[in-house]
Amino acid sequence: MASAIPADLREQVERQTGAVIAAEQARGGGGASRQGAEVTLRYPDGSEKRCYLAWDGRAGDPSRMPYFQRETAILGALSGPLLDAGVKVAPLVGSFPSHLALLSEFVSGNDRFPQAADKTALARDFIGQLAALHRIDASHPALAPLGDASEAPARRIRENIAQWRRLNLGAGPDPILQLALAWLADNVPQDRGPAVVLHGDAGPGNFLFGEDNRVAALVDWELTHLGDPMEDLAQIAVRSLIQPFVPMAEVFAAYEAASGMPVEAARVKYHRLYFQLSFSVPSTALASAEGSSVGATGTGLLYGTMHKRVMVRSVAELAGIAVTDPELPDCQPDWTDRFFATALKDLKDDIVPSAGNQRASAKAKELARLVKFWRRRASHGAAFDAAELAEIRALMPSAPDNLGAARAALAEAIAADAVPFAAALQLCHNRVTRETFIMADAMGALATTWYEDLA
Repeated sequence: MASAIPADLREQVERQTGAVIAAEQARGGGGASRQGAEVTLRYPDGSEKRCYLAWDGRAGDPSRMPYFQRETAILGALSGPLLDAGVKVAPLVGSFPSHLALLSEFVSGNDRFPQAADKTALARDFIGQLAALHRIDASHPALAPLGDASEAPARRIRENIAQWRRLNLGAGPDPILQLALAWLADNVPQDRGPAVVLHGDAGPGNFLFGEDNRVAALVDWELTHLGDPMEDLAQIAVRSLIQPFVPMAEVFAAYEAASGMPVEAARVKYHRLYFQLSFSVPSTALASAEGSSVGATGTGLLYGTMHKRVMVRSVAELAGIAVTDPELPDCQPDWTDRFFATALKDLKDDIVPSAGNQRASAKAKELARLVKFWRRRASHGAAFDAAELAEIRALMPSAPDNLGAARAALAEAIAADAVPFAAALQLCHNRVTRETFIMADAMGALATTWYEDLA
């Protein structure tokens, strides 16, 4: 059977470890662009080590290198000089920058939190791991690639927000993102302590656990950085929009018990929005590039729509501004609707059940989401686009007379503080309400998912 591991990567692994890859089995790589394999290393003395090798299809993108360097640094530190900190990771065996590849000792475990026998005990242990991570001295030399530990979290937050605003304005300005960034920039929380080491994407799905309801390893460290400890708690809340976890009240209580630090709900709410912008702005910039296929999938539409809706609602609640739902016209399907219905029926009844492998089945389900999107766009898209354009031009009479350019003009006006914030928020709310309606059939519960009350 042909190897899934690139030949030059295999050669690098064997040269660096002094072992040969005696066996391999393809596994998920973690993340949309990663590939992985469980490998058995056989050393010259006959001993063997079971490992996991993950490599990234974005290795040719220089912007990915800092993420790789930070992930390599944190894994190396936690499985080496900072082992006594007690933060569980898969011990790092080697790293290979040419493929953004990491080789770690294999850690068995389940990453599906809903399958845990004792979710409360597991969640408490996971939060204890985060508290242990936050206690580490961020100035340790092994953590230098994560940044300057003396830099105040608030300063880093302001710099990131300014960078994200520039990135979005330069690559397809989006009024929803500019609105959220404007609020974040005006409401950066005051520092309550020095920067700590953060996981960066904490929450269900990003840790392995065993049958003992304890964490076996924290995984997916590519977003690790230094910052406010409330960021990691906020990430749990955001990930919980999609992947169920224990109530945030239990998360807060467990963190306070493990860390001895009080949790500030207002700070967590700020960082929920900040975290969403941290991945939404770069992904939007990539999607806007000419010829880009980033986000052009059923899943991309589904999650992108959900996050935009949640971001707009978050801004409204954080800013204390009431918005009203727009009236949605009753647009009847035209003669093309039966073709969408036929395609969906064929996908559901024939294609998905007959898919020869897991990848083909997943692709068919992706296509079904797109068909559902196209179906609603065919019946409602023109009316929705006309309504949004009319609203923008009513607020900004000089705005262009095509929707894409008008959206960009609105985004630029928000960034320049040239339109009333509440009025712009209402327009963004109208847009996400319409876009959610278009995607609702494909989104299911994600069309209405929201955070639990943090009081």
